Amino acid sequence: MRMRIRLRIFGAHRGAAIVEFALILPLLSMMALGMLTGGIALDRKQDINNASREAARFGATVAEHQCDDISKCDGFTWAELVRSLAVERSNGALVVANVCVALVSGPGWAPVAVSSTHTTKGGVNPCFVDNSSDEDERVQVSVSRTDKMEAVVFSMNLNLSSKAIARFET
Repeated sequence: MRMRIRLRIFGAHRGAAIVEFALILPLLSMMALGMLTGGIALDRKQDINNASREAARFGATVAEHQCDDISKCDGFTWAELVRSLAVERSNGALVVANVCVALVSGPGWAPVAVSSTHTTKGGVNPCFVDNSSDEDERVQVSVSRTDKMEAVVFSMNLNLSSKAIARFET
């Protein structure tokens, strides 16, 4: 008789593993999807950081008046040329509308673009106040994009942005 009781108890625990797995599966799915979409967002953030840094470095080496005749720069102004490089180097993470480029001078608390062809923001507006201690010419690049991190039961909107400054060399 004792043998039968033990077998019945052992048999009752067999279904418990399936029930426990069914309870844990949604949590594991949320974690896996969250890590996957979070990793993709992190990769995009690294892409836009790299694109802004490379564009600022490139802009620092392009002569200030090189694109005065836009036929020398494939129909781009100086700022549009630098912006196109940022979009190209972002691995598809950026579009032209989300990139601002400016060649600025003046104090960091009030920078001003050199001319309207040296900013993509319009007029002589800088991309951002850079608070730089350098009052000489410098290249500003600001990029942004939205992204989404998802899990099974929730979704989080992310605003990814990056700014870069490089001292103008030419």
